[in-house]
Formats: sequence, C-alpha cells, structure tokens
Amino acid sequence: MILSTDIPDSWKYAGDGWGSTLHRICSRTGSFPPALAHYFVKKYSRRGDIVLDPFSGKGTLPLEACLNGRIGIGNDLAPEAYVITRAKVNPVTLDDVMEWIHNTRKKWNPESYDVDEVSGEVRVFFSKYTLRQILSIRDMLMDDDSDLGNFIKALMCGILHGPTKMHLSIPCSHAFSMSPKYIRRFIKKNGLKKPKRDVLKCLLTKAKRVLRDGLPEVRGMATMEDARKLPLEDESVNLIVTSPPYFNMQTYAWDNWLRLWFLGYDYIEVKNKLFQSESKQKFRVFMLESLKEMFRVLKDNSACFVVVGDVKLNGHYINMAEMIAPIAESVGFTVARLISDSIPKSNKHLMYIKEEEGVSRERILELHKGNPIPNNEPVAWAKVPVEVFA
Repeated sequence: MILSTDIPDSWKYAGDGWGSTLHRICSRTGSFPPALAHYFVKKYSRRGDIVLDPFSGKGTLPLEACLNGRIGIGNDLAPEAYVITRAKVNPVTLDDVMEWIHNTRKKWNPESYDVDEVSGEVRVFFSKYTLRQILSIRDMLMDDDSDLGNFIKALMCGILHGPTKMHLSIPCSHAFSMSPKYIRRFIKKNGLKKPKRDVLKCLLTKAKRVLRDGLPEVRGMATMEDARKLPLEDESVNLIVTSPPYFNMQTYAWDNWLRLWFLGYDYIEVKNKLFQSESKQKFRVFMLESLKEMFRVLKDNSACFVVVGDVKLNGHYINMAEMIAPIAESVGFTVARLISDSIPKSNKHLMYIKEEEGVSRERILELHKGNPIPNNEPVAWAKVPVEVFA
C-alpha cells in the first residue's frame, strides 16, 4: 500500500479550489475531487482515448477527460446525476443561456401558478414569489431533452437550495436537500424570512460563474443505465475511474429529493432503483456484477481505478478495498496497487455524519486488465482561486 501523499505528482498537491469552474455547476455528496480524476486521466490515458465512470455522480471524471482531449463517458442511474454529468460533457455557451433567459422572460407568466397546490415539504424552502418562478421554469423544461434544456436543468439544480443570495431557498446546505422538518425548526428558531429571488437573474449569475473557464475541447456522453448493464461494446474503453456505492452510507435519492422533485421524479421511486443496502452479501453480489461489466468493456492492457472507503456501519468496521479486491480478481483483474487517502470531515459534506461514523479514509484499488503502461510525464499542477459559490 502507498499513501497518496507519497506519490510525487499526486493530486494531493493540486491545491484547494483546483479545476475548471464547470466542475462547480452543482454540488453533490459523495464525489471525488477533480484533481484526483485529472491525475489518473493524464497518467493512464492518451488524447482521443475513451474514459469511463460507470457511477459518475456529478460527472467529475468524464468532464476531466473531455477537458484533456479524451472522450469522457459518465453513467449513473440517479436522474439528477445524469443531468449534471450530461451538462458537463455536453455543455452550451453562455450566449445560449443568455438567449434562453431573454426568451423566457418575454413569454413566461409565473403569476398564474398556484403555489398552494405544491407539497408543503417543497413550499417550506421558498417564498411564494420565488416558487412561482421555479414552477414556471420547471414546466418549460419538463419535456425539453435538448442539451440547452438539460444545461438549464443542471444550473437550476445548482441554485435550487443553498446559503447564498444566488440560491433560491431559505439559507441551507447546497450539497444536499435538507429535511423539511429541520428547515421548519430552523426558520422558527432563527426568525428567518424566505427570500424573494429573481430566478432568471440567479440562473444567469450561476451560468457566468460556471462557464468562466470556457468549454471542454471534446464532447462526451452521458447515460442513465444500471452499471451492471452498460450500453457499451466489448473492449471499447481505455480507462475506468469510478467510486461505487458505499453500502447505504450515501443516501443519494434522499440527499437529492428536492432536485428530483424539480426534475419530475419521486425520490422514493428513485431510491428503489439505486443500490442502497447494509448487507455485505448483497454488496458482494452487486460488485461482482458491476466489475464483470467493467472488465467486459475495458480494453486489454488498460487500468481501472476503484475509489472506496473505510466505513463504520452499525458499529462495525468495514474495509471495502479488502472486500472488493478478491472479487475483482475473480472476474479477471489483477490488483496492482492500493493507494490510501485520508478524508477530513470538512470534505464529507454530510453534517449529520458523526466523526466516528461514515467514511474516514478512502482507498483506491488499482486494477489491471493485462499490462497497462502509465505515461512517464509527471502531472503538473497549477493552483487556481477557490470558487466561492460551489
């Protein structure tokens, strides 16, 4: 095993806030940093290669691939993850967004919406003035499957809730959708008033921040399929970097219930489709089927990196890397290396996870199919300013 800090050009030396502003289109729990994705893309693939993340989350890996001249493919069964990933690998220009906002402002009529028909769990986050606008935009986008429509959806997911004046809700977390019961108590305790926002103005502010660094040089692909049945041909991928579910530690459907409402989904129905279980046996079966699929689509002499955590679940310590390694070997992979990477609590995003619970350390399993040869050129890091509005 090697520590991430012992790798000479490791992502640990990238600096806070490293990466394209497009990475910040929407915060979401359970994501690895852009610098980590960049490191493995640069080291284990070449320009023109196809790079895959079968559990893409907010699309960090496929975007980093596209930014570096590779074809990034991100797959995730969670609808909000698909929308965010697609927005990153198939983005639109700021002019496109500005034209959409201009046309929308000319034709929309948010005053016609009756917010009392909306669930009280949604209403608790927004003023009536703001919610009417959200409903109008939601209706306009519901059947819009264009890249522009999808990009606007991703921007809306990014500003739907959060702590700043750019966000549309009562001040709360921007990384996950908080409990309505908690928000009601929070409002009462602090005497808060729901803010009145010009939603289109907030959208434009977000778009300007997100698109400040420009578009990736290569367009990629996003899919919304079960990772055990990827819509890809045999041996079509040059590199895989991914992070599978951590048992039931990451409750993605609940963590994104408000974004799922905006996108037209019921979080309970989404939850039932995603893997979320504390059963070790179910997890082993899930990983066996997922790794078989990764092995199938990966080319010979290529690498697969699996980011997993050391977790405490119901009081029991679980080393996920030790659990997954023999499964990977059983499908044909060779375990080449194990990289250990500590995670400070400040980076966990989930305020309800106790210090002694959740994910305390991540380990990266380096799996080989054949004999991949990494690029010898060291990864150069250039520090960029921290983006205030994540």
